[in-house]
Amino acid sequence: MSLLRRIQDATVDPKFQLADVLRMCVILAARLDYPAFKEWIDQELNGYSDCGSLPDYRTLKDLSCRGHFVGSLGTRLKNGMIHSMSLPEEFREVVSTKHVLESVSFLENTVSQANKNNSSILAAPWDANSVAFFGSEIYENMVCLDAWTDVPTSSLVAVLDTVKSRILDFVIEIEAENSRAGDAELGKKPIPDSVTNNIFNNCILNQHHQTASSGAFLQTHIQGTAHMSKQYINNFQGANVANMANTVKDEARQQANQNIYQSEHKKALAEAAREIQLLLKQLEQINPSATESEKVAYVNDETTPSFKRRVIGAFQASSESAIDEFILENKYLKLVKAAIKAWLRPDNKKNSSL
Repeated sequence: MSLLRRIQDATVDPKFQLADVLRMCVILAARLDYPAFKEWIDQELNGYSDCGSLPDYRTLKDLSCRGHFVGSLGTRLKNGMIHSMSLPEEFREVVSTKHVLESVSFLENTVSQANKNNSSILAAPWDANSVAFFGSEIYENMVCLDAWTDVPTSSLVAVLDTVKSRILDFVIEIEAENSRAGDAELGKKPIPDSVTNNIFNNCILNQHHQTASSGAFLQTHIQGTAHMSKQYINNFQGANVANMANTVKDEARQQANQNIYQSEHKKALAEAAREIQLLLKQLEQINPSATESEKVAYVNDETTPSFKRRVIGAFQASSESAIDEFILENKYLKLVKAAIKAWLRPDNKKNSSL
């Protein structure tokens, strides 16, 4: 059986570890004499050193965050939801994003252990400096003792599945060009670089209509993302949070000056819609049979007074239909509006001003 066929079979065979499939791809990369493919394989096997070269499928966004809190009178709140709107705007993306730098073997082992423990959510802890910096701003009259970002194991499974799918697509396309490419003699290119490059860009990097050489493309890709990775890498270990805050705040102010036509109320509504939808999705996992009133009550209990105040102000300054464009799934539209309107009632408005 040819190397290309062995890789295809191994990719769809659940008995094979992804790392074993990638090692066969190392041989294929040598036969193709195509360094960009080997570089991608090496990083998947050994892990990525930074976010500059991290593929899109390894960046997990819109993750929820939780923490343990204690109040001045000794009251405690465990696993409390940390809403992004309770944090400075410039840090919301940081804490809700996880850059998956680890090797495929590490990810496979992590998923395996989680399955054995019947755990569907993993925790990416914030470091002590970050907890101290944000801790008093999340819940009024409470201090955060510990905080983390929830990472669903299903997201890690999706990363692994994406790697498998891209390998399979790549190998199938290579076979279509030359069925013996995987068994070619070393030093003799079985397929022209221009053809291999197009297949690599389309199947592995998912960059269609890309005609630049592989080396130039990868360099551009790395340079184009390096600046963002330095600011937003979700690795708090050893970070100087105060300095980071000053840097990002300065850049945020400059960005605000460039977007003076963007409505602050619109941004607030967008954040509110996102947060409430996340809460509703979370409740669906905890209690799939919850009634509409129970869902509205859950949103009310899981949101802070300061969050409610910001939403009420933005909602009153806009039309009711303004929030429609931010609800991605129609089934949540009525519930989001019901939750906000409940806060507008006199009794709830009083509670939201505490």
